[in-house]
Amino acid sequence: MKTILQVYPIMADPETRAAKRPVGRDAEQYQVMLEYLVHTAKTADRLGYWGMCHTEHHFHSEGLEVSPDPGILNLYLGLHTKELRLGQLGYVLPTRDPIRLAEQTAMIDHMLQGRFFVGLARGYQRRWTNVLGQRYGAQGTYSDQSEIDLKNRRVFEEHLNLMRKAWTEDAIEWKQEGYMVPYPNTDWPAADLTREAGVPGEVDDEGIVQKVSVVPSPYQKPHPPLFQAFSVSPATMEWCGEQDIIPTVLQGPLERVQELAETFQRVCKEHGRDYALGEHIAIVREVYIVDEREDIDEYVEKYVAPVWTYFKHFGFYETFRLPGEEGPVPSPGETLAERMVKSQYLLIGTMDEVKAKVQEVQDRFHFEYWVLLWQIGLMSKEKSDQQLERFAEIMHAVS
Repeated sequence: MKTILQVYPIMADPETRAAKRPVGRDAEQYQVMLEYLVHTAKTADRLGYWGMCHTEHHFHSEGLEVSPDPGILNLYLGLHTKELRLGQLGYVLPTRDPIRLAEQTAMIDHMLQGRFFVGLARGYQRRWTNVLGQRYGAQGTYSDQSEIDLKNRRVFEEHLNLMRKAWTEDAIEWKQEGYMVPYPNTDWPAADLTREAGVPGEVDDEGIVQKVSVVPSPYQKPHPPLFQAFSVSPATMEWCGEQDIIPTVLQGPLERVQELAETFQRVCKEHGRDYALGEHIAIVREVYIVDEREDIDEYVEKYVAPVWTYFKHFGFYETFRLPGEEGPVPSPGETLAERMVKSQYLLIGTMDEVKAKVQEVQDRFHFEYWVLLWQIGLMSKEKSDQQLERFAEIMHAVS
């Protein structure tokens, strides 16, 4: 049971954010956030957490999800830790140059000597995805099978395949819809040196580039572990099984989780990888341990609701939909907290209660990874440390 903190860098609590608008551009608050991130990473490292990761989002003037380049944060926090692995959930590939990202991730992998993993995402926030993805013809999508969605997926898969080639092959060539490597009829004046010390076949007898060599290769072979950010559908699980990519399951009801885990296991077996149920899969949850059950409402109001009230604008409440249910989620007369608990996504209660809930999930699925969504900036460092220490105790007991 390898536990990963999925940290959303939040610049200040709601009251401070309103007073310092646009807080996302407040240099002082950004320094406060960085210090909090370092503190959290050191705490997680000390407690034996497997990893820590961040989203990629841009233009967040509101101070939520301030992580425009998660790789830089990975490297920065990695230099403050010893065993903790760092990564992303994930890089939004349709907005990224695949060769530059292959280079950057290989460099970070070396600098952290293998304490690094790479997360993959397609991009759903149109405010920024449409701007940064325009060079590749990609826009933000909600996976609705529209023309925009299908184009986004084509770019995503092309960039991923090109990255993999760049990581694993000494010299590459690529000619597809949106990218050509090398660029046609490019001459190379230093052809003699390349023939002597480069990859055989990089240049021809006339000094025309035939292939390019992306350097360095990663520290880990063939490349860092790959995670797919927030998998919610059987189609995504099938794709992850085909590609041997670790899915992160963002579904609440365990009946739906069962369907997704079995789909992944079946497809992996069809491709020659005989994983046990839950192996090579991450389950996504939020976990809070309270001293008294009377504290639950306060925890949800302070540390859960502010973020999920934001997430609802992007359709994430579907995470909590029960099998066979129709209509709005939460249902009329039901609070968000009640639904999050009922759907088995939010694990909250006393130490014994939460331990029993985690044990129930692990006994049923034996997930290799647990991803805890962790909202820094809403909770004091002391309370955050307390929560991380309590879950670490549960993690080691259940493992």
